[in-house]
Amino acid sequence: MFLKYKVATTYLVSILFLILFFYFSINYLIKKPFEIINFIDSDIHEDFEIDITKNLDDINNYLKEYSFIESHLLKRKNNEINIEISLKKSFAINNFTKEVIFYDNTIAPLNYFKKSYLDEINLTDISKNSIHINNYLYENYQALSHLFNIDQIEYIDERRYNLVLSNGKLVMLPKMIDSKLLYFIKNNIDLIDKSTNYDHFLDLRNFHNKTIRLK
Repeated sequence: MFLKYKVATTYLVSILFLILFFYFSINYLIKKPFEIINFIDSDIHEDFEIDITKNLDDINNYLKEYSFIESHLLKRKNNEINIEISLKKSFAINNFTKEVIFYDNTIAPLNYFKKSYLDEINLTDISKNSIHINNYLYENYQALSHLFNIDQIEYIDERRYNLVLSNGKLVMLPKMIDSKLLYFIKNNIDLIDKSTNYDHFLDLRNFHNKTIRLK
């Protein structure tokens, strides 16, 4: 009889502890403020956003690992957290390596970004390995993009570039992209287009030796 009483008491105490556990757990959840996390004008993928929310307490160190992020800002107000993330300036997208290339030669996998962001990158890198932007290209790409309607770019022999234009024509650039080359193109490209049968390529690789070829 005593044994049955002891078992019943143990059972009741266990049930009581279980009830108290659920009571305090539910009470804690009810009283704890629910945090709303907003990513403001974000270009990063939802999965990456979720990873960031798991590391809010150490967000500065966490985001240091992602060199394509230029800066970030986290603001707390009551139960709301707003996060702004600014990315570095993108240069091109490489579908072979599945990477975004930024102007400072930072690269990042495509799956870190929203499709809408990727769709806004107009230049495609068709190099087998993601392009390296040397000083010549870095300093003069904007000028080239005003002279040609560039659709694709390829890094050749780790020293120079080919441009594929939106009309399918190929422009072979020399290693040295300088003001003399840009001046020549600016003053002669209309004449070349109108006065020749330049349908396939314009070879400027030997421009500095005062030789160009076209076909």
